[in-house]
Amino acid sequence: MTIARIAKIALLSATLLTAGAANATFFHSKAGVGKASVDDVKLAGENADKLAYSSGDSLTVFGPSTAGFNSAFKSSGTGSWDTLYKENYIGFFDLDFSRAFDFGFTESRDGKTGTWTITNVSKTVDATLDLALSLNGVNAGSTTFLFDNQAIGAGQTLTGSWNIEWLNNGGKTARFDDAVIFGRDLSFKAVSPVPEPGTLPMLAAGLALVGLLARRVRK
Repeated sequence: MTIARIAKIALLSATLLTAGAANATFFHSKAGVGKASVDDVKLAGENADKLAYSSGDSLTVFGPSTAGFNSAFKSSGTGSWDTLYKENYIGFFDLDFSRAFDFGFTESRDGKTGTWTITNVSKTVDATLDLALSLNGVNAGSTTFLFDNQAIGAGQTLTGSWNIEWLNNGGKTARFDDAVIFGRDLSFKAVSPVPEPGTLPMLAAGLALVGLLARRVRK
């Protein structure tokens, strides 16, 4: 047997082994949406409005993608999604890209649950926007949770929780890997000024005087 023939057989064997391993991984993959539901993620005590599961492992802090949920949430808004915040399990890539909001994110030791917060940094305007929290599991794809037309008052902090119930390739509950918070259709409304406490007695006295003058005119 020539060296060239041996080389061809070795190359063919390697190709078959690689293809067999790939097919086996695909065939035995048990990743899926599992028991995931809208109550897995909450904000200000309210469940998410919608969720979208994507089996693709495309959501990472290095290259956030809306491909897994954009079409599913299309009917809930018109604008394009902007990346507001990134977080990963190591904590090296917790990056805030928004000037309008501050974010917080925590996870439990087992990587199955945690909390998240969003704060409207302005003291003078109320904010409304669509929020999408995308959670990526290790070898498990991602699930994105939509909060449609979420209102956040001036200076207000909303606290939420998250819980992973979708499955990884081994058919077990996934562990947290990455998270990205997206936003769209952001709008602001100026807050009406509230009278200072010191001006309230003066206002009351003025109203009383107006009432007294009105009675004298009637007499």
